[in-house]
Amino acid sequence: MKSLICCSVENLKEFSFEDYPFDGYEFKTFGKGFSPNIILLIKLKEMFKGKELSLHSQLSRIFSSREKGFQEFSEAEMHILKSEIIISKIIGVKQINFHMKETEFTDDETKKFNEIIDFANKNGIEMIYENHVCSEEVIFRVLKNFPRIQFCLDIGHLNVAIHTGKFKMNLHEFLEKVKSRLVHIHAHNNYGEKDEHNSLDEGNFNWKNVLDYLGKNHLKKVIIESNKKEDILKSKKLLLDYFKE
Repeated sequence: MKSLICCSVENLKEFSFEDYPFDGYEFKTFGKGFSPNIILLIKLKEMFKGKELSLHSQLSRIFSSREKGFQEFSEAEMHILKSEIIISKIIGVKQINFHMKETEFTDDETKKFNEIIDFANKNGIEMIYENHVCSEEVIFRVLKNFPRIQFCLDIGHLNVAIHTGKFKMNLHEFLEKVKSRLVHIHAHNNYGEKDEHNSLDEGNFNWKNVLDYLGKNHLKKVIIESNKKEDILKSKKLLLDYFKE
C-alpha cells in the first residue's frame, strides 16, 4: 500500500488544484468557503469528485465540556458529529479525524460515542482519533476505550508534548504499541514550545525517524498541516524525496 501524500485545506476560496497538487485533501470545518450549505456541498462534491478526502472535525476535545461545567454541550457535540458524518457522505469524504478529552470516559460517554461510530460505519465513514498535546496515557486510554476507531498521529502535537514533559515514553516503544491502529500522520513541525504548524524542515522533531520505524508503506495517508502555501509545498517535496529513497 503506497502512502498518499495529502494536504489540509482550510481556505477553499483561495484553493486550486494547480496550486495544491496532491493525492488527497483534508477539509477543516468550518474554514473559509466551507459551510453546511447544501448548494455549496454539492459544488464541493463535483469539484473534488474522484479525490481521496478526509475531514477534520470542528470539535476541539469531545466530552471535555462536562469538565468545564457545560455538561449539556456534550449532547450538542453528538449532533455536530452526526452532521459532519452526513456532510462527509455528501461530499465523498471517507474519514473523519477528531480529538478526545484527556480523562476517563463515563459509561454514558462510551455508549454515546459508540453510537456515533455505528452511525459513521453505516454511512461509510471511518472515525480516526488524533492526539492533541497530551501524554501517552491519554492516547492509550482513547484507543483502548474505543477499539473500533483508528489512529492519526499528529507529530507536531507530539513534539510539543515531548518537550513540555507531558509525553514521557520511548518513541519507538510507543509506535510499536499503536502501529496496528495507525493509519494517518498529520505532518508539520515546531521547536517544542508551541504548535506552530511549520514545514517539516523547520523544527526539531525527527519526522524521518517515525516514518523509518513504521516502514514507507505502512500509512494510508501523510497529511501536511502547515499554514503557509510555501511550507506545504516544501513539505511535499521533502516527503516525495523521502519516499523515493
